[in-house]
Amino acid sequence: MRINRKDLAPQIMVQASDKLHNKATQFLEQMQEKISLPIWATILVVLSGTIGFTATSVLLKSPTGSGCPKIIWLAASASQRLYCAQLEADRKTTEGLLKAIALVEALPSDHPLRPQVNQYVEDWAEQILTLAEKEYQAGRIENAIATVKKIPSKAKVYELVEKRIEKWESIWKEGEQILTDIETSLRKSNWNYAFRKAVELLNLNNEYWATVKYNQAVQKIYLAREESNQLDQAFALYNRGGLENWLKAVKETEKIKPDSYAYQEAKNLFEKVKEKLITYGNNLAKQQQWQDLKDVANQIPENLALDKEVGAWIAIADAGINADFGTVEGLQAAILSAEQIEPSSPFYSQAQDMRKRWNLEIEDVTKLTQAREKAQSGDLKNLTAAIAQANLIVRGHPRYSEAQGEINRWTRQVQLIEDQPILDKAREISVKGDIESLKVAIAQAKEIGSQRALYKEAQGEIRTWQESIEKQEDQPILDQAISLANVRDYVAAIQVAQQIRRGRVLYPETRANLRRWQQEVQAQKDLQQAYSVAQTRTVEALNNALNLVRNIPTSTDVSTERMEAIDRWSYQLLAFASEKANLSLYTEAISIARQIPNESAAYSAAQSQVKIWRRLLEPPLPPLESSQDNSSLDETEFEN
Repeated sequence: MRINRKDLAPQIMVQASDKLHNKATQFLEQMQEKISLPIWATILVVLSGTIGFTATSVLLKSPTGSGCPKIIWLAASASQRLYCAQLEADRKTTEGLLKAIALVEALPSDHPLRPQVNQYVEDWAEQILTLAEKEYQAGRIENAIATVKKIPSKAKVYELVEKRIEKWESIWKEGEQILTDIETSLRKSNWNYAFRKAVELLNLNNEYWATVKYNQAVQKIYLAREESNQLDQAFALYNRGGLENWLKAVKETEKIKPDSYAYQEAKNLFEKVKEKLITYGNNLAKQQQWQDLKDVANQIPENLALDKEVGAWIAIADAGINADFGTVEGLQAAILSAEQIEPSSPFYSQAQDMRKRWNLEIEDVTKLTQAREKAQSGDLKNLTAAIAQANLIVRGHPRYSEAQGEINRWTRQVQLIEDQPILDKAREISVKGDIESLKVAIAQAKEIGSQRALYKEAQGEIRTWQESIEKQEDQPILDQAISLANVRDYVAAIQVAQQIRRGRVLYPETRANLRRWQQEVQAQKDLQQAYSVAQTRTVEALNNALNLVRNIPTSTDVSTERMEAIDRWSYQLLAFASEKANLSLYTEAISIARQIPNESAAYSAAQSQVKIWRRLLEPPLPPLESSQDNSSLDETEFEN
């Protein structure tokens, strides 16, 4: 509520007149004793005019704001306080409104202006609450709370202060919790949830949270997501797998700074890569891929802090590489390297086992080296001695498998030396190609046993010679059968060909001819049976005969007779159908005609007759009415 200065004018005039009058009276009483009556009359006239002029000046000339601070407030009148309070309130600031309230609250509760003053105080208190709300909306909650707490407790609006503060603090606490949730979500790379929480800031009924804090939160989410996207390449490399990709992934994670929201995610990926590399290196050690293990150890960057693992890999890899040379010197160097591996190393137990094995292997290498030196000449005597030397390496020794491989190779060489003359002699005998020579060659080749190196080769020659024998024995039989078949004596051809039994080299060819000849015999039987059935010349007999000949393959010798029989019996069926039609037995006629096969010459004519007979079976159309009636009917239908 704003105070109107015109409303104060009567009060100011009354109070000003009273003051002047009182001062004038006091002055006259003091001067009465000293001045005569005429003089008093003159003074009274002048003083009265001065009082009126002064009162009028007070009404017409408002005091300036600069005069209020000079007032001694203990002696100030109510009008002065109201006027100066209004000046302070007009500043529209919290400080001015509070000062205005303080000026007028000094008036006693029974003062005549107290009702009006109370109304002013309520108005100013509401303005303070509005200003505090603006402070709160602008994000300055502490200032807002401090401001509303300065509102006089006896003001009616003060009843809203505690509730307003409680509401502000609740909203502020809710906003801070939302920011905490957003922060936690960003640390977990949960972008969607973080954005949903940011949207909740728009619903807090506070401009500061809905604008400044919301925009800050959204920018923070976008920034965190961009930082996380930088890790996509690192994750892709990690998932792709392989040493090169894992090391590249490490370099990508190093680009993420500690203050980044993606730092924890990058740190987790960094640890995963370390685990992959450790597992990879340890597996290479277990698989004894020593050179690959050393290559991996040399590529591990220092920032992975795998010095202990790298040192262990290099130590055991060096030992394994030396051992792989396969020489006594190399094995001795490997043993020395293995002895350098500390008990605290994860490979200590493996190194000790390998050291024991390498000690045994030194003995085996010596024996195997001596055996290889003997076998180098390639003669039967030295090969036999090399085999005996290599057999000194017993099962369970490190070089046992290698020794067995050499023994097998040398044994094959021995068998080749022993058996090659036998096979060569058999081949020499088989060159004549006659049955007796081939049988002798087969007997010669069978001397090579199943466990010998040339066994498979000998068996291949035996199969070839055996097939040649069978072909020489069976070809005349097959030629005789084919000759009989060429003159269509298929029964005799079959009897002759059946002498060639299953398993013989010419059996597949014979079997194919037998199937064809048996088909010819069966075709002749079916044709004769069809002739026999058709002799009764009934519809049923002719139909059965047709079914028999239609099953005869067209590729047989009787295919011409087959077609002639089909045409002849089909025309006979058509004749039977026509006889039924002449008796107006169209249904029976159609049934007979439909039995004529489509490959016969009578089929087309039969189908034409069937169409005619079907039309004759259709009921006649009703007679047409007179043209006049028809015309009337058409018009009625048209109208409807």
